Amino acid sequence: MLLQPLSQQAAGWRRATMARPRMPPACAAQAHPVMLPNGQPAPEIRLIVTDVDGTLLNSKQELTPRVEAAVKAAAAAGVPLVVATGKARGPWVREVFPRIDMDMPGVFLQGLLVCDGQGGTLWQRPMEDAVVAQCLQLADSYGVTLTAYCGDRILAASLDEHTERLKFYKEPTVEAVGHLSGILGQVPVHKLIFMAPQTKIDEMRPAVEAALAGSASLTTALTGMLEVLPLGASKGSGVAWLLSHLDADASHIMALGDGENDVEMLQLSGLAVAMGNAGPVAKAAAHWVAPRNDEDGVAAAIEKFVLAPRGLSLDSSAAVVASTAHGGAAVSGH
Repeated sequence: MLLQPLSQQAAGWRRATMARPRMPPACAAQAHPVMLPNGQPAPEIRLIVTDVDGTLLNSKQELTPRVEAAVKAAAAAGVPLVVATGKARGPWVREVFPRIDMDMPGVFLQGLLVCDGQGGTLWQRPMEDAVVAQCLQLADSYGVTLTAYCGDRILAASLDEHTERLKFYKEPTVEAVGHLSGILGQVPVHKLIFMAPQTKIDEMRPAVEAALAGSASLTTALTGMLEVLPLGASKGSGVAWLLSHLDADASHIMALGDGENDVEMLQLSGLAVAMGNAGPVAKAAAHWVAPRNDEDGVAAAIEKFVLAPRGLSLDSSAAVVASTAHGGAAVSGH
């Protein structure tokens, strides 16, 4: 059966009752605090929260060896990493998570779905059917593609050059199910994406904002896509839920991102890092701008704000060493 009734999916959508994961004990206080451009000392970082596309991964959708090494070094120092992405928990997870020994919970679908380390649902927020129906009318009116993100599924009326783009990001395979009005009341929808040339998105966005005012929120992560979320939802709200679940203090997290959809998450964090390739809105919300994602910007941020304060660094081969300023030798290899 292509579309499962909501009653048959109940177990998959209920909040999990499994034991709450425990954060690692706090590391020793920073012996070598780092100063921010505003002259204030950076907070002690105990948790890293990162966007995926344009941030953790480079423009070829690759996790580079240096970023991999930095993430592992941070974890070894007691500072784990969690992802907060607009993506579904799709095929990309199987490629990335094993390389960084990822077993922490994560935030997916722009903060609308929080999963445990094995992919089980911890918390989720679907859209109201009335908003979905309104978006269907808008998509029909403007003649644009509309995709529905439903947990780990992506549904569309038919496949076209726009849905084809999602393959590059290693999202779940888009399912062509006919007009999406057929899923109303049958399949929970977390978010919708209007997909079209960017000129068309720019043309229609003001009208979509007006039509959905007071009933939904809009954001954008990639060109040619306009995302519709439940009202007030954002990565920030999903991260806030996860921090509460982990008993983690937002003032001690470092958040990294590059897009408009990362702003609330950056504003929530004690240390906000925008990538060098980030848009102006994300950079305006940041305490520090890292190198681009194609220049291992995540690794640079981890080295600067997690490893260096603990007297550690990565050498040219991405091995973890005690910083020479503190007279150490290699601690662990890559």
